[in-house]
Amino acid sequence: MSDVTLDQVQKQLTELRLKHWAAQLPRDFESLKPIEEKAWLTLLSRWTQSELTERNTTLIATRIKNARFKRIQTVEQFDFAFNKSTKAIQNTYLKLHRELDREHIPSAVFTGNTGLGKTHLSRALGYAACQKGLSVLFVTAAEMVNQLGHAQRTFQLEAELARHKRPQLLIIDELGYVSMDAPESNLFFQVISARHDQALGTIATTNLPFGKFNQIFANDAIAHVIVDRLVSDAELFYLEGPSYREYQRKLKRR
Repeated sequence: MSDVTLDQVQKQLTELRLKHWAAQLPRDFESLKPIEEKAWLTLLSRWTQSELTERNTTLIATRIKNARFKRIQTVEQFDFAFNKSTKAIQNTYLKLHRELDREHIPSAVFTGNTGLGKTHLSRALGYAACQKGLSVLFVTAAEMVNQLGHAQRTFQLEAELARHKRPQLLIIDELGYVSMDAPESNLFFQVISARHDQALGTIATTNLPFGKFNQIFANDAIAHVIVDRLVSDAELFYLEGPSYREYQRKLKRR
């Protein structure tokens, strides 16, 4: 292991927001013998790195809690081999997952029938985003509409809109299992439009093709503009074929 340098320790102290410590260190070290300086630098580096690691662990745990995943699912737990469509998206999805960071916030739409892993794959991206220091919110479409509607009735709409607009990554699950009237469609559009304009990440899972989004939203016009903003910068993942449960049943019969 190479010797710890004064510059390295100063950077660690600055990262801990101890900038005055970092500035004072060179002056205090002027009176130390080389062997004493080396010993102090080794200890200081060990202590500061331990504090940085603990702070990062706590921040990740907080981000995961605030994301409201309901269940933690990771990419390592997903079996891409279970059907042809999941095999087909594997490379594109893993590239999106691998490159995820503050400069590459993912947007994606997963569409397909139940049991194909849409929610799992979206949660896995959200979990990875938490690890990379991004703020995340996971919500079903029904929950989102209900929360916004309740906020409007109780005169707290701006705060609730902000809660959905603010996260660097918003995951909307089960879009298509609830129909929205005109006011609800408008509130949903406000969130999607604001996030699109701010270049924030939005992920949606749906059981309906885009051509049937007029079954979700109040009319063709608002369905069109919502789809336009959802897919503008998003990776599109189409899933079809037998569900994972069917795949498991076949494995058990072998």
